[in-house]
Amino acid sequence: MRRVILMCCLVAAGCSSRLPTDEERAVSQAANRRQLVEVSYVADANGLQWVSPHLALSDYQQVMVEPVRLHPRTQAVHQIPPAVLGRVSHRLQLRLEQELATGVPVVDEPGPKTAILRVEISRASTDMEDIKITEILPYGALIGGTKALLGTRDRNVRLLVESQLVDSQSEAILAERVSVLLAKDVLENNREMLRFEQIQAAVDQFTQDIVYFIRLTAYTAKENEQSVQ
Repeated sequence: MRRVILMCCLVAAGCSSRLPTDEERAVSQAANRRQLVEVSYVADANGLQWVSPHLALSDYQQVMVEPVRLHPRTQAVHQIPPAVLGRVSHRLQLRLEQELATGVPVVDEPGPKTAILRVEISRASTDMEDIKITEILPYGALIGGTKALLGTRDRNVRLLVESQLVDSQSEAILAERVSVLLAKDVLENNREMLRFEQIQAAVDQFTQDIVYFIRLTAYTAKENEQSVQ
């Protein structure tokens, strides 16, 4: 019984958060990984971020959104079909273009004073749902632990998303963010295959994470300019 309760407590302290785990950070391809700091825009929307201290807002007037990429390591993940990931990347790009167009000109080609937004889904995984407080009690822990052992607990889907803003002509990195697109409790067990409809709402919600990243980058760039005047 003690072992079951302990196991459930470990599940309760799992990684169903949008802050990248140590394992996810280890595979991050962020160029300024050692300089990333934790930034949270809204509740449960933590991420790791870096903005160039030399970035000036007046240097950029428009943005180009590249197709959202999928790292090869995402293509062979149990329960997450490549076709679904393809739809996720397409949906994310579409929503980003729509959201950004309301505040800044979105263009199709590189050019002067143009920043490129590059987004890549660099890791995909699943983990068990958060344990409920009633399952910490001995009987609940026994049921919860048994479900975990049998693979019948609901599962979360985690997609590690890495975003970069780069200069369209020099390719200099202007800002980076590493965060997690989290779809909670969308899979009923460790065998069900993910359907796009199960994750679409999470994709649409996550779009705001990248939009906030761009807005905060612009705000920081404006402050950089004011500090040197």
